Amino acid sequence: MYSRRGGVRVLSEVLDVAKKDGRWVECPSCSEIIITRKLQENLWVCHHCNHHFRLGARDRIDMICDRGTFDELRAGDYSGDEAPEEAIRAGKASIGGKPCFLGVMDFSHKGGSMGTALGQRIVHLMNAAAKDKLPLIMFCASGGVRIHEGIWGLFQMLRTVHARDKITGSPLITVFTDPTTGGVTASFASLADILLAEPGARIGFAGPRVIQTVFHSELPEGFQSAETLLANGFLDSIVHRRDLKDTLSFFLRWF
Repeated sequence: MYSRRGGVRVLSEVLDVAKKDGRWVECPSCSEIIITRKLQENLWVCHHCNHHFRLGARDRIDMICDRGTFDELRAGDYSGDEAPEEAIRAGKASIGGKPCFLGVMDFSHKGGSMGTALGQRIVHLMNAAAKDKLPLIMFCASGGVRIHEGIWGLFQMLRTVHARDKITGSPLITVFTDPTTGGVTASFASLADILLAEPGARIGFAGPRVIQTVFHSELPEGFQSAETLLANGFLDSIVHRRDLKDTLSFFLRWF
């Protein structure tokens, strides 16, 4: 016999199975259940609430670069395909027919934390951009410095800032994605000539829970959101994911 309660339970179980095998995704913002294929077609943006899902580096590169133009830089003694996995993909590419260097951080790898290896790749990328006098675009997503590396992790803040200072005659463009915090925000990411962000991205230094614990007070709504930072002059623009490639292409045509 069918009952409303039993029907709801069965539906819930079906949705759980569909989510586990990747056919459906639940939006973390509005809790809407979305077919994965539809979400992919919409660039991983919820068509109900406009929530921008986090993207991996490869998906981001495929979305932004002209097809087949991304050429990954060598990482030390390794080729791009052989290099040990890190929280960044770095290389040379074309966007809208314009050449540039591109660094895409990946939060899914150790929270995008910046340690010695990641810092070295960023420095290598910045040096290449400075040498070829081409624009550099950095997509940032990080929980901060890889603190278990101790002082060597913190030292990457200094190294990346020093490398950024060598980039003259061509722009550095930062695109903040959710989340970008800690030592990445406090170093090279905030020193760009053009500062962009995706809607709803969290951008800051210490996380909200840390701040609440220290100051024993509630934080205002929208604290550390891209929209709040734009209103206070920290960002130049917030750009929807579907418009990012055209926006970056527009800036690249200046140089």
